[in-house]
Amino acid sequence: MTGRGVLLVSSSGGVLLETIALGPWWRGQARRWVAVHAPDTAELLDGERVRWASELGLSRPLALAAAVGRAVRDLRADPVDLLVSAGTGVAVPYFLAARILGVPALWIETFNVIGRPGLASRICGRLATTVLVQHPHLLERHRRAVYVGELY
Repeated sequence: MTGRGVLLVSSSGGVLLETIALGPWWRGQARRWVAVHAPDTAELLDGERVRWASELGLSRPLALAAAVGRAVRDLRADPVDLLVSAGTGVAVPYFLAARILGVPALWIETFNVIGRPGLASRICGRLATTVLVQHPHLLERHRRAVYVGELY
């Protein structure tokens, strides 16, 4: 990395826990977060550098386009070396912005995904530079998958 650090993008709940599980790695990095404000994100990210964002429903194309514009501006204003997320809709505009700007992106396929993943996961998984999977059979689903086992 060039020293600009990592951007971690998360909503609340299980996807936050998947991202937190990588803490032994990201705690050693310069980092910032984009997260959906909720009681668990506020508690678990206390002391972290966080920009609070709204969850994004992907069925609203105009809202998605506006969110991608905001994500591009954010990544240009405060560049990072890597984007990391386990998902939901809040991650999609950042993965699109990362692709536009040439920022490597790491997608974490959540442990509960054993069948067909949700829309945000399908989009971000295709845009990601690398996909971490927690079930070996998911290696077939992603071209750039790395099996890491259960994160927590």
